[in-house]
Amino acid sequence: MKRILLVDDHEMARKAMKHFLEHHGYACVEAEHGAAALARLEQEPNVDLIVSDNHMSVMTGMDFLIQVKANPQFRSIPFILYSGNITDEIYQRANGVGALAVLNKPYNFSDFVAMVNKALKLPES
Repeated sequence: MKRILLVDDHEMARKAMKHFLEHHGYACVEAEHGAAALARLEQEPNVDLIVSDNHMSVMTGMDFLIQVKANPQFRSIPFILYSGNITDEIYQRANGVGALAVLNKPYNFSDFVAMVNKALKLPES
């Protein structure tokens, strides 16, 4: 079963996404911000995909993305960044660093699961 690390400081949003992804056959682990997600990766590096909000306290999703892509152990993990306020600058910077996708909230859940399947190279459900 493919494992996805979900990173969002809004617990309800994180739980909703977890429920949705688990319904589609994925195992999910959670972290409440980028720094907690980095610690989680250090403890459990067997993650197949990272999905992270950008606007979070402690460490933003962009800062977390930069740290993940700078680490040889984690840089090959596909990374989807999302936020309710993605600017052109954030979009270009995230893509330049190596994000697989940058999504604006609210996003269509069907499109989201298609992006997850693409990241994990699975057929669309």
